[in-house]
Amino acid sequence: MRAMAEAVDIDLQAASRALRLQRAGLIVDGVPFDLKQYPYLIDLFDAMGEHEHIVIRKGAQMGFTVSLVLAVIDMARFTYPRGILYLMPTRDDVYDFSRSRFDRMLKDNYDAIGKHVRSAGSGTDSMGIKKIGSAFVYFRGAKSRSQLKSIPVDLLVTDERDEMEPGMVDLAEKRLDGSKFRHHITLSTPTIPDYGVDYEYKRSDERTWHIKCRSCGAWTCMEHEFPKSLKRLDDGSVIRACVKCEKEIFVADGQWVAANEGARRRGYYVSQMCSPTISPKTILDEWEDPDVSSGDRLKEFKNSRLGLAHADIEDVMTEKMLRECCGESPMMRAAQGPCFLGADVGKKVHHYFVGQRTSESGFEILSYGQVPDFSDLHDIWTRFNVTVGVLDEMAETRMVKEFVEAHNGAYGCWYSEAQRTDYDWNEREYRVTANRTEILDQSHRMVLHKTVTFPRPGDRWDMFIKQMTNLARITIRDEKTGMPKTKWIIRGGRKDDHLRHAFAYAVLAATIAPLAERARRIITPSEYRSGRPSGSFMGE
Repeated sequence: MRAMAEAVDIDLQAASRALRLQRAGLIVDGVPFDLKQYPYLIDLFDAMGEHEHIVIRKGAQMGFTVSLVLAVIDMARFTYPRGILYLMPTRDDVYDFSRSRFDRMLKDNYDAIGKHVRSAGSGTDSMGIKKIGSAFVYFRGAKSRSQLKSIPVDLLVTDERDEMEPGMVDLAEKRLDGSKFRHHITLSTPTIPDYGVDYEYKRSDERTWHIKCRSCGAWTCMEHEFPKSLKRLDDGSVIRACVKCEKEIFVADGQWVAANEGARRRGYYVSQMCSPTISPKTILDEWEDPDVSSGDRLKEFKNSRLGLAHADIEDVMTEKMLRECCGESPMMRAAQGPCFLGADVGKKVHHYFVGQRTSESGFEILSYGQVPDFSDLHDIWTRFNVTVGVLDEMAETRMVKEFVEAHNGAYGCWYSEAQRTDYDWNEREYRVTANRTEILDQSHRMVLHKTVTFPRPGDRWDMFIKQMTNLARITIRDEKTGMPKTKWIIRGGRKDDHLRHAFAYAVLAATIAPLAERARRIITPSEYRSGRPSGSFMGE
């Protein structure tokens, strides 16, 4: 760790907004609002309004939401004349917060803040639109596109970012287009690596809270040193401990340290180990519980307690998993077959996998890549003697229909959330309908259980890894039913996932493809130039 200045007592003078709110004697959730219990929040108050994008990756229940709402009220009065959009995951989240916490906060603190705030809507809209001074503050759920249109604002706050659809966040950001500020604050308990707040934090200056030991003067970042930063004493109690001398350290003796100075985004990461309401003993007891060693409980512990992104192997595909599925054979140019084809069709480029079934439950990929034209897919069909192919029909419907008409065994594919189980093969229209989550689940299991073999890594490996690993499986709450449901989302800000979908289409094609001939051989260019390999599965 780089050299650090000596810690000082909490100085509220360092943050004028924090000082003003602290001196106001506010009551929040029935208790006095005291920033001295949350020293890690002081720098945040000072940074708001000064940085274009602030990212907060945090453990659960760390005091950020209430503090940001207080800051929003203050900034609406003095900083952002066009208004503020405060975005929560769902409309119910907005109404619950407005009814149970926000309105109570205004009532308990009428002289300090309540008299400056009034509802600007009617009926249920009054919960989501407040006028503070001359500016409007919009509290909105991230499920409704209509509620995010035609709202001109200077500041966007996305609270619990990881529970929101990325497309809705993109839409909300467009509300800043006419602003001279264009400020955005993102905060969330993280879910999976390289997604949402975890991805945004890694693009920031990556600040963490470092605590100076009163005994030896060494600095400890609780999050970096866990579990060594928690020490169980002889009487069973647990303290926050200096990693050098193991004496007790105190959150109030900390300061923020940036790991990536010079980054344009300001980023904060803090866990429940710094919380004034959650004891270190609770965290260490839970960590040492054998039931928390894997599965959903481990993920929840890392997400909520430690503020860390985490994913099990059932939820993400990794380079290690893919390498373990690679064989010794190189990429092939052609094969006797019979083979199957899966292709994700785009406007300018098409991604494909071609392979053959080697057993009742497994198959081998012979070639994969991207090609610029449908004529290339026609050529691949011939060279590999493909008997079953599934092509994405949603992007280029007409071209795919023409391809399907030209090749017996080819099907266009449509994703449908209404397709709950299995797949619907329409023999009349040569179309298969599949549930997006189901088909991605099935193709992921092929890699997880090593029932697929890929060619050995070659010159297309970087593209292969990039596109195959950028989806992740998450569980979200269905707003209509309230029930959990799973879906695959793009992570890492990379929207190039075409090869991953091509693989899913290939797995779908393989389910009805015949077993390959046991004697496989490479076809020479002179054989496939004529349009049909001699001695192929289709015959002379």
